[in-house]
Amino acid sequence: MDTTEKRSRHDVIAGGIFIVIAIFFAAEGSRYELGTGLQMGPGFFPVVLAALLAVFGIFVVVGGFRKPPEASAATPPWRAIILICLSLVLFAAGARTIGLVPLVFLCTVLTALASPKNSPLSACVMGLVMTTLCYVVFKVGLAVSLPAFGPLFGL
Repeated sequence: MDTTEKRSRHDVIAGGIFIVIAIFFAAEGSRYELGTGLQMGPGFFPVVLAALLAVFGIFVVVGGFRKPPEASAATPPWRAIILICLSLVLFAAGARTIGLVPLVFLCTVLTALASPKNSPLSACVMGLVMTTLCYVVFKVGLAVSLPAFGPLFGL
């Protein structure tokens, strides 16, 4: 077997995409002041996350070269693609109008339903847990200016 037969093309491509995205975010994040570990600047968190994403991408690429090629799937997972993209668009478009609490719940439920292994009940439980966690971390802990409930709810 030569090396081209040993690699999983999908993992190599996915890892490469992770690395490209990481490079982009690291470049954009480095435009801001990084600060130090104790006095973090606005660029610190994006650069650190970009570095972690790049490391993860390298692991995925290396893993792709180590495992045998996959049989091609008959059809792409359209349900997952559509629901996850819809969730991303909804989050970007509705952050200020819908608010953090309903938006995180809705996006989490949509993303959980992308997998056929999740039932609507389990998706709602995941949504409640994620919403509670995000509220505690971002509103209570970090005091993010995003409203908990947006003007759409009149609160």
